[in-house]
Amino acid sequence: MTKNDIEILFKKHYMRMYCLAASILYDEDESKDVVSEVFSRLMASNTMLRQDKAEAYLLTCVRNQCRNVIERKKVRERFVRLLSTTATEPTRADSEQVRMTELMQYVEKRLPAMSQQIFRLRYLREMTCQEVADTMGISRQTVHTHLRESIEQIRAYFNTIQ
Repeated sequence: MTKNDIEILFKKHYMRMYCLAASILYDEDESKDVVSEVFSRLMASNTMLRQDKAEAYLLTCVRNQCRNVIERKKVRERFVRLLSTTATEPTRADSEQVRMTELMQYVEKRLPAMSQQIFRLRYLREMTCQEVADTMGISRQTVHTHLRESIEQIRAYFNTIQ
């Protein structure tokens, strides 16, 4: 797919994609991030879309990306909950706390410095991808790329130790 083809798809389907994301996420910035991520993946994948199937494909991608965002939010909420508990409070999530500690140790030891900073801003400070990009003076696509690569590395590591 050429850049021009993607621009045409963007202009034709952006509003419907954004509305779908907003109806699922109830967050304007995250909805924009979701649509941007779908188009960045489309550009990176060289997927060819038929005109009659393009809208259905793009909306399905948006829905799936929204599910990913919601799942990450759940993880982030658990992480914040774990950080907010004091050592004197009894916790029934000891194993979860151990996993989160392992995760942060992995991030600190194994990810490159820029990826660490992006990861912390996005997930610990709960910034949107655009806010991270603005803070660091980089493009939103760079943020997406670092996050995607970091998450893939983390998943691969934790899947091998289980």
